[in-house]
Amino acid sequence: MEPVIVDNIRIEPDRAEVIRLLGMKEGREEQLTDKVRMELEESISEAKKLIDPKGIYLITAGKDLPGSSIFDHLAKVAFCICTIGPVLENKVTELSESGKLLKAVILDSVGSVCAEATASFIDRIIADKAAEIKLKTSCRASPGYGDWNIKEQRSIFDLLDGSRVGVTLSPSSMMIPRKSVSFAIDISEKPARMRSENSCRNCDMDTCAYRLEERS
Repeated sequence: MEPVIVDNIRIEPDRAEVIRLLGMKEGREEQLTDKVRMELEESISEAKKLIDPKGIYLITAGKDLPGSSIFDHLAKVAFCICTIGPVLENKVTELSESGKLLKAVILDSVGSVCAEATASFIDRIIADKAAEIKLKTSCRASPGYGDWNIKEQRSIFDLLDGSRVGVTLSPSSMMIPRKSVSFAIDISEKPARMRSENSCRNCDMDTCAYRLEERS
């Protein structure tokens, strides 16, 4: 199977998720000041004009990931690189350098939510593809989580040409633009529960303000 490019993605930033990333617990939105509330609404509206969500994915055998053995036992895995592009984060840098720190922090959080929404969008496409052949999908796993070393980010880029969707790697294996996500998904009758799953269940910080409640 050839890599598939997904573009023209339409996503809606999740306001509640942005507030969560800003450190506000659910149900306490009334604690937002008028200024923060105004900046939040403006940032969500502005972000829609600054993002260009797109991604590239490939469904192949786990052993086909170059220079890696972590997925060798999996017969069918989807590997993906996706992004919202560089424009929003460039705007965040501009705001920070001009001293508009509140606006910068809020817009940056909106960008993070949009990047995750882009990954979820492609995740659903992969799940639909799996369903067509009566298979299921695991949760997403990403380099840098659990037992999947961040250095294996390069393995995904050796398999997929991230530059086709505008994503490259820094010498330290971080993606450029920063608002990008790479991941793997097991596709099978009984998908594996990835130890490298990008999830709060892999974090020991029970008191973290950003912690998500895990679904059973």
